[in-house]
Amino acid sequence: MKPALCFMLATSLTLCGGAATAEELKIGVIAPTTGPAATVGSRELAALRWWEREVNAAGGIRGNPIRLVHCNDEANPEHAVTCIRDLLSQHVLLLLNCSVTGAIRATMPLVAQGPAMLTPAPGVVPPPDSFVFQTSPSDLNLIEILANYLSENHIDRLGMIAATDASGEAATARAREVLPNHQIGIDLARIDLRATDASIQLAQIAGEGTKVIFSAYSGGSAAAVVKSYANLGLTQPLIVSYANISDQFIELIRNDLPERLLGTGVKATVPELLTDPAERERTRSFAVSYKALTGTRIDQQSLMALGLADTAEAILRNVDHPDDAIAVREFLHTTPVKSFQTIRFSPQSHVGMGTQDLAIVELKNGEWIKAGPVH
Repeated sequence: MKPALCFMLATSLTLCGGAATAEELKIGVIAPTTGPAATVGSRELAALRWWEREVNAAGGIRGNPIRLVHCNDEANPEHAVTCIRDLLSQHVLLLLNCSVTGAIRATMPLVAQGPAMLTPAPGVVPPPDSFVFQTSPSDLNLIEILANYLSENHIDRLGMIAATDASGEAATARAREVLPNHQIGIDLARIDLRATDASIQLAQIAGEGTKVIFSAYSGGSAAAVVKSYANLGLTQPLIVSYANISDQFIELIRNDLPERLLGTGVKATVPELLTDPAERERTRSFAVSYKALTGTRIDQQSLMALGLADTAEAILRNVDHPDDAIAVREFLHTTPVKSFQTIRFSPQSHVGMGTQDLAIVELKNGEWIKAGPVH
């Protein structure tokens, strides 16, 4: 056989003897690693890099290595659109979007025909006829678990502080939808993501009848809320958004920790809450391996990224043509994805987890445990 003909027969053959070179599986990742949401994007990207390393060290997927192609959108909708266009021009098979609500929503029209895009952002509830899949609980679920906890503790008023961006708007809308059904009133204040002080907002919502305060967002101002809370000498339990359940966040507020710091989180935050042995083992093995590689403990954001990774891996291992968005959608509609907690989609819902997958947790001696009652 002539060398030229040998080369032309298949791009996967590098030698006329027939030795095949594994084809790279390219996956696009959008994650803000600078800007106000950098703490979120950086942690999720680190966990996805862990997954890339683990998969490739084990021989890849179907013998093919994966390669993550990252674009930093800075949590900016215009930059996010540029990222998507760039990644699509590189013919990625799947998109993993770790950005914030507004930036993700800006990109969704660009994947109306595929490829499939996965995101853990709770403020994004994709239409079930789309090719976008949200792998974590939604804002609605987060507010529902919070409302259940408040009701169990006979709390009838909540002070809530939320960002002025799309993520804050989504959380606020859900709070106004859910809390009245539980006969819980709400005092609301809004704050810019780049704010460095939240004293005015907290003073507005921390009245005498407010027994619990909820900080509904992540980013730099989440730490500003805690510091202002300490400066004002507030004593109510403070509940933070699940994006803030991390060692990095606790380090930022270490000198300003409230008497009681609680959070909305997936049950895997406290592995003892998981009843499925396979889920506990997946969480445990991830925690051990991730810490060995990065030197840091897993947190809420790394768990969210693990859910993305496990969903992407399930697609790549089971769908013959993962660039076929219709085939991917059919697979996800009919196949639960095993991860730190099981992710389930259906033709009626592209949100993979629900209220039953969440818990209210509390920081005690540097560890997150199931939250006790409000005293």
